[in-house]
Amino acid sequence: GEVRGEGELKSHPVSPAPPLPRSPAPPLPCSPSLVLLDEVGAGTDPSEGSALAIALLQYLADHALLTVATTHFGELKAFKYQDDRFENASVEFDDSSLQPTYRLLWGIPGRSNALTIAKRLGLLPEIANLAATYVGGASEDVNQVIAGLEAQRRRQETKAREATQLLQQTEMLHREVSQKAATLQERERELKLGQEAAVQQAIAAAKAEVAQVIRRLQQGPASAQDAQEATLALNQIGEKHLPSRKEPAKPKPGFRPQVGDRIRIPRVGQTAEVLSGPDNNEELTVRFGMMKMTVKLAEIESLDGQKPEIAKRAEEQEKTQNSRLKAGSQSAPPQNSNVKPQTSPVTVRTSQNTIDLRGMRVSEAEREVDQAFSAAMESGVLWIIHGKGTGQLRKGIHEFLESHPLVSHYEIAGTAEGGSGVTIAYLR
Repeated sequence: GEVRGEGELKSHPVSPAPPLPRSPAPPLPCSPSLVLLDEVGAGTDPSEGSALAIALLQYLADHALLTVATTHFGELKAFKYQDDRFENASVEFDDSSLQPTYRLLWGIPGRSNALTIAKRLGLLPEIANLAATYVGGASEDVNQVIAGLEAQRRRQETKAREATQLLQQTEMLHREVSQKAATLQERERELKLGQEAAVQQAIAAAKAEVAQVIRRLQQGPASAQDAQEATLALNQIGEKHLPSRKEPAKPKPGFRPQVGDRIRIPRVGQTAEVLSGPDNNEELTVRFGMMKMTVKLAEIESLDGQKPEIAKRAEEQEKTQNSRLKAGSQSAPPQNSNVKPQTSPVTVRTSQNTIDLRGMRVSEAEREVDQAFSAAMESGVLWIIHGKGTGQLRKGIHEFLESHPLVSHYEIAGTAEGGSGVTIAYLR
């Protein structure tokens, strides 16, 4: 059905059509009347009925305050695009159940479903199909346009519901964040007030004790012993009320790292995560950033400064290893070495501990070397092929190795291994 009424409503752009003749201007103002018409112009020839309906509606638009009319005439559906005093509306129809939903769709005219309903009610299919061939092309086009408008409206309503739900969720999240922020601010304020109160109490107590010392000095003649006792009393008051003057407590032994703990490696200045606990050799695997490495238990400490508990056997092994390193460090350094003399362990060169940087920029080469350290940790040495060329790449790599916390020392490879085109880096 259609709803039509008088009002100042904007028209929609359509294909040009000749304007309909307007009824003569009324001699008197519009009557404050509501006119309801059901199936206006029905019961006669459709062409004459639609013409009569158009003329009647135009007259009522001039003389009545509001007119509501229902119709099935296609000409009346397009009438609103020629006279902006009219507007279309329809009741939504469910194509699946062939029943009205009684939802008013403003701005969309209703479409005919006679043939579809007839088939559902049992009309022979051949009759319905034959009737479809007699339906005018223009009428079918109008029905398709209306169906497209209805589908577009449904999509817009779905998006509107989703937008409303998203807005509600956003508002709820904003309220939760605001409440948590307010709670944190209140807790911070309470903590500050508590700290200020504790400081004020400490100051008041210290002032009272100092006043007592002063009164004792004023009660009799001053002497060197009295001054010494007063000084001692003042120092005790300071130690009591100024915790910063107290010596820090020594770390307690007995720390044993577990998987997932955060520990500190003082010799490289890094904080790392424990990946595997200490083994029989008192070694554990840790990770900091993208790097993994194996360290001795004696080389780490907890975040609060506690030293780990080390078995006597591991301590003896550590002392033996240090003695060997000390004895080996007295030997002559390798040729072409760029650092202080070191004893380089014998390691087999493989694809895992060899990296080729030829043709790279220094910044790119530094990233490649940093990533290659993790694969070379097991062997403890990394062969870096940078080529000879102008020497700029070799110089940049050497500067990078000198400042890297994982590198113990490095040296130019021997002639058989590439000479000045290859650098060997030894890891800690």
